[in-house]
Amino acid sequence: MSVTGQYKQLVEQKSLKLDNEQLQAAIALDKLAEKLFLRQTKTPLFTSFKKLFTKPVAIHGIYFYGRVGRGKTMLMDLFYQQVNITRKKRIHFHHFMESVHQKLHDYSGKDNPLVLIAQMWATEVDLLCFDEFFVNDIGDAMLLAGLLDAMLSSGITLVATSNCRPEQLYLNGLQRERFLPTIDIIHQYCQIISIDGAKDHRLRESDSLRHQYRDFHVGDENADNFLSQHFLALASDNIQYNDSIMIHGRSINFNARSESVIWFDFMAICSCPRSQRDYIKLADQYVSVLISDVPQFSGKLIPAVFSGVEDCYQRSGVVMGQLRGLDDEARRFIALVDEFYDRGIRLIIAAQVDISELYQGSQLSFEFARCRSRLFEMQRLTYQSKS
Repeated sequence: MSVTGQYKQLVEQKSLKLDNEQLQAAIALDKLAEKLFLRQTKTPLFTSFKKLFTKPVAIHGIYFYGRVGRGKTMLMDLFYQQVNITRKKRIHFHHFMESVHQKLHDYSGKDNPLVLIAQMWATEVDLLCFDEFFVNDIGDAMLLAGLLDAMLSSGITLVATSNCRPEQLYLNGLQRERFLPTIDIIHQYCQIISIDGAKDHRLRESDSLRHQYRDFHVGDENADNFLSQHFLALASDNIQYNDSIMIHGRSINFNARSESVIWFDFMAICSCPRSQRDYIKLADQYVSVLISDVPQFSGKLIPAVFSGVEDCYQRSGVVMGQLRGLDDEARRFIALVDEFYDRGIRLIIAAQVDISELYQGSQLSFEFARCRSRLFEMQRLTYQSKS
């Protein structure tokens, strides 16, 4: 079934409410799926042989953007599931960049390493789907123009979702002028589609959920008991208390853990030195993560630009000034929620305030809006699974 057909079916089943901008995006995705399928069916063996000697004709992809809760990931998933080609890959943007940095390390000393990385991807995929295209790392920003140009000019078709239009990517970022060619490349190889409507579909049930949280406790009273009950219900018999684990050569203290569940204090998991890489590794090892003492983030006195999700992990080697307030921890918390949401990890939290009141600053208000929406969605999914 086409993306449009699946979308209309979900509306008829009352799983979704009809949204015209979502529908138009679904139609555009169907047109792209047809072009990709037709290219694949044109004598595959000859086409593969021809690629060795000629520059392939690029099929324009789609970059669609909108505020949180607008169904971007849902549309991406429907498209990826139904597009009838074999050489395709869906990957979270942060995971893609992690793989790029690893390859750059492997190709150290070789000429044109970005071209080598692009060639590697071109031999494996015709369609590359990025979920959550968002750039806040100076190392990523400096690489992207050369990398995307090499990949997309080799014939890879890009479909990407983002919370912002291309012109807003890496806004106010350090050395942003070196990032601007990336925006031009996105426009050159992608159709830009907005689904930025007024409704956040994730939050439409949030008011009723606030009194039905299953995995989110508000306030200090009974917080330890809340987390203890959850932990013991999920943990196996082999339980360790008040010890530490090693991730990427760094020690992280935990309150308790068993084979598939682990419990951290907030500052242990979201204070320096931590990065997206730590959360990827945790998602590889555990299916449930508990966090105690999540504070309200004030967002005071924080510089405008950072390199990476924390100040000690520097892909680019650029060392920023000392961070003040809790915006640095908030940034890591956003990265943690993004990773666990994308990987389907159950996240159980005891916080000082309600989800809607967690972030009170301004510097990360755009980024934290997505985090807040995803925390609500996690509660909704948990509630439905237990109802």
